[in-house]
Amino acid sequence: MDSVPRLLRLYESTRAHDEERGVSAPAAETVVNSLKSASTQLDEWLAKGKPTDDVFKLLTLDVAADDLLANSKLTEWITYMKLFNQANPKKQTSLIRTLTTHYGDEALAKMVVAAKQVPDTATFAKRLQTEQLQLWLNQGKSPDDVFTLLKLDKAGQKVFTHPEMVSWAKYVGDFNKVNPDKPVTLFSTLATRLNDETLVQMLIAAKNVPSTEKIAVQVQAVQTKLWLNTQKEPGDVFKLLRLDKEGHDIIQNPLFRAWVQYTDDFRKIYYGTELTTIATLTAKYGDETLTKMILQALSSPSTANIAKRLETEQLRNWYIHKYSPQHVFTTLNLYSEGVNAFDRPLFHVWSKYATYFGAAEPKYKPSFLTNLLDVYGEKNLVKVIRAGSKNPNTKKMAKELEDDLVKVWLKDERIPMDIYALLRLERVEDSKDPYRQLYFKYFKAYALS
Repeated sequence: MDSVPRLLRLYESTRAHDEERGVSAPAAETVVNSLKSASTQLDEWLAKGKPTDDVFKLLTLDVAADDLLANSKLTEWITYMKLFNQANPKKQTSLIRTLTTHYGDEALAKMVVAAKQVPDTATFAKRLQTEQLQLWLNQGKSPDDVFTLLKLDKAGQKVFTHPEMVSWAKYVGDFNKVNPDKPVTLFSTLATRLNDETLVQMLIAAKNVPSTEKIAVQVQAVQTKLWLNTQKEPGDVFKLLRLDKEGHDIIQNPLFRAWVQYTDDFRKIYYGTELTTIATLTAKYGDETLTKMILQALSSPSTANIAKRLETEQLRNWYIHKYSPQHVFTTLNLYSEGVNAFDRPLFHVWSKYATYFGAAEPKYKPSFLTNLLDVYGEKNLVKVIRAGSKNPNTKKMAKELEDDLVKVWLKDERIPMDIYALLRLERVEDSKDPYRQLYFKYFKAYALS
């Protein structure tokens, strides 16, 4: 029997294997020359039917270091294995089974993971890992077992950045396909090793990495479902997401939307709960600060929609608590603005609530002016209107309020001298002064009434 030609007939397949490992052409030729020199011995072993396992040891592959997959002798053994399998179809073996027998699952997994990080052996190692995962699947190894075998249990809080996280996630998916009656979630394994707060922060980071984003979304979905089933309150989830550490820019945070969705789901399941989005935020920030946060978010296109929702919920929340317009005026600390309140963003929020409150109370429909009179009193209101008439931004509103005020005075049959005294016109000489203009407007209306 001519051993060299027979061994060289496997050259092409061996070369393909070499290329898969990243071996260069000159290196492949070296392998061929090595095969030529070793062919007599290999053929002798084949003729004697020497088991592949024995040849593995004779080539000292059973004591190879972590660079086993780069060892040229492994190529010789693979060539021998293929010949042996052809000659002994009932005694066939495979590379993955032989390596597992000699090194064990854990050591082999470690070598494969290391080889995946080396360009020359990465492709071969990936194929070998696929075979290893399939072997484990056939052996019924649980996802938890594989998690440990891949050393993910040693990764701690860096588990999502571990290079084998994606491989493990795929194994879980394959395991569930084979075992539909006892599915395992990614979350169930991670939850036994990490507390809620730690896992949440890891998921946040993982969602920002393309390779782990899908995994993070899957884990978070299961985690959210568990929170809902265990009645974890929105306030607790708010803290778990560390939104309480975000300061006043919280609405800009992508996690804020996730929390709002959780709160909505919580309310759907536990109907009637007072643990609303706006209630949680109000308890955290207070009405004035929260209103300012909403106003800021309204000015940004990326947060305008959710800010509009929060604004509506805030108005509704005030009404549910039966807050009067005067109460909300105080809550928003608008008195501190003095006579310049009309030009303040918070004033516009208050005016919306005053309108909302009036529309919601059929028996109580005060005009905007009436609400302002309740808030300021007549003497102070005319001062605020006077200041507003001097500001281009509020001049129109001030004029409308003056007209309404004149109507109220006429209805109450106030004599001009009362208005003269109210406006303290004895101190005002300029005929173009807003107070003088208001008095003339009333005097004329009174004369024509």
